[in-house]
Amino acid sequence: MVIGLLVRYHNTRNSQDSEDLPPGSYGLPLIGETIALAWDNHQFYRQRFQKYGSVFKTHLFGKPVIAFIGPEAFTFFLNQEYFTREKANPQPIQELLDWESLPLLDGSEHRRRKNIILEAFTPQAFDKYIPLIEQTATYYLKRWEKLDSFAWIPEYRKLSASLTNALFTGGSPGPESEAVGEVIETFLKGFTSIPINLRWNAYGKALQSRDKLLALIDKAIIQHRQQPQSDMLGLLLTARGEDGSTLTDEQLRREVLHLFFAAYGGIYISLTYLSLTLAQHPEIMNRARQEVNQYAPSGSLNFAQLQNLVYLKRIAYELRRFYPINAATFFGLVKKETQFQNFRIPQGWGAVGGIHTTMHIPEIFPEPESFQPCRFATEKFASLPENSYVPHGGGPRDGHRCPGEDLITVLIKVVGIHLLNQYNWELVPQNLELNRDLFPIPRDGLKVKFGIYAENPKQKVS
Repeated sequence: MVIGLLVRYHNTRNSQDSEDLPPGSYGLPLIGETIALAWDNHQFYRQRFQKYGSVFKTHLFGKPVIAFIGPEAFTFFLNQEYFTREKANPQPIQELLDWESLPLLDGSEHRRRKNIILEAFTPQAFDKYIPLIEQTATYYLKRWEKLDSFAWIPEYRKLSASLTNALFTGGSPGPESEAVGEVIETFLKGFTSIPINLRWNAYGKALQSRDKLLALIDKAIIQHRQQPQSDMLGLLLTARGEDGSTLTDEQLRREVLHLFFAAYGGIYISLTYLSLTLAQHPEIMNRARQEVNQYAPSGSLNFAQLQNLVYLKRIAYELRRFYPINAATFFGLVKKETQFQNFRIPQGWGAVGGIHTTMHIPEIFPEPESFQPCRFATEKFASLPENSYVPHGGGPRDGHRCPGEDLITVLIKVVGIHLLNQYNWELVPQNLELNRDLFPIPRDGLKVKFGIYAENPKQKVS
């Protein structure tokens, strides 16, 4: 009887407020559409965009939410006059990110911290990170040579753990850093788990892993203060904002926790899709290899040299448009009632921007299900509508756009150079269907046969 009353109330609510609100559904009583989102977050936004259009209502994590998809809607969602990220995200997300970091802040404090964080994402900073990327890549490439055949995703996770640890704690590639990756993996599972804190369930284990990462960061901060290093943590310790302020150790540990969260997934997902794409498109691989042979045939790399790799940059951009990496932004909150496309946007409701779906609109990106690096030729890229290419959140650099956007491009170029200069690989029979993880990946782990590139002049016998 109680369930029947709830359903009747829920259906009545749907019919009463549907006239001036965006189309959509509140889903089931109490839980809304949260289960559908958790089951497949990319499909959730894709299906509702196809059914309702660029703006629709839903009910997630106990709150009515309006989703904005497409350049015009996404740009509206980024308007800080109407939307804020302050106290906008569900409590489990806030708790996992230790309550206070860039995705959970807004206003003057967000801008202050963001400008400090951006000091670690400049071309000058990248020149300090490139040797770390090369050192880490070389460590694993030599190991893969010996393996010959293997599943690449577990290996890329190890590489990502080692590189993330190198950037944020000064660690070296190998088992110790790979163990940090296992902690991050457990931490990430908390974002799609039932938010009940028990020591033995996924959410409880995620909170324990969060605390382990914070303890690791605390230790690294102390070590870096005693012996300065030129990694990302070293730069963040001395970076200053426009007002001359720095991050306190408490603020720094939380921001580095957020960067651990973003970097680990961003690194292994990007490299997975780079390797998959080049294997599936021999013509793209050959053209990229020719560019690498021309501009980076050997020797250590630097940021200025990477700028010559225009085609590899286009590949890096198209990877993030084509594949379902980020489904949506962090949540926002409607600060004051407004209107969009003649729909009422009520104060106090949640809001979210659809990322991957926005980049698959045929009117903006013709043949969106086709992988085409040429989309990002300079003149074509410049002509795209504002906030149509939003893999890292869109908007200005000092807004809620991910600070690591350019670093991912550097990473793809550096690892791509080493792969294309020295190695070849081919896919073996397997299931390449993507799973339903927070960041979807091929179900069988991307199995490859890996070896020395036969046409590499350094490998030829005279």
